[in-house]
Amino acid sequence: MTRYCPAGDGAFEDWAERCPACRQPLQAEPPPAPSRMVAQPADEPVVFLATAPNEPVAQLWLQVLEDEGIRAMAKPAGPGYGAWGSVATFEHELFVLRSTHDRASAVIADLQADEEGTSG
Repeated sequence: MTRYCPAGDGAFEDWAERCPACRQPLQAEPPPAPSRMVAQPADEPVVFLATAPNEPVAQLWLQVLEDEGIRAMAKPAGPGYGAWGSVATFEHELFVLRSTHDRASAVIADLQADEEGTSG
């Protein structure tokens, strides 16, 4: 039976009694996952945020937004049904809740500025 650190330092074999990192007694159940997401009203509208040049960049932007506690989603904006190519190469549109749009726009602007600064 796996045992877990209550501070979230990992899972350990059943013979371990204390976490080697924090020295707390291990427990049978994993600790709840931390959540930085802020509860939002269910009826809040979703609005367009930005267009990423491809899927890998869109996923990077989504992860950075999530790390900032901003819920976001992406959808491919490719050439449509029957086109040749991979969806990973298509532009992706990012969307957020209206209440987080300004903050999310600032985060994306910072990412784009960093990218322009390193490419030139």
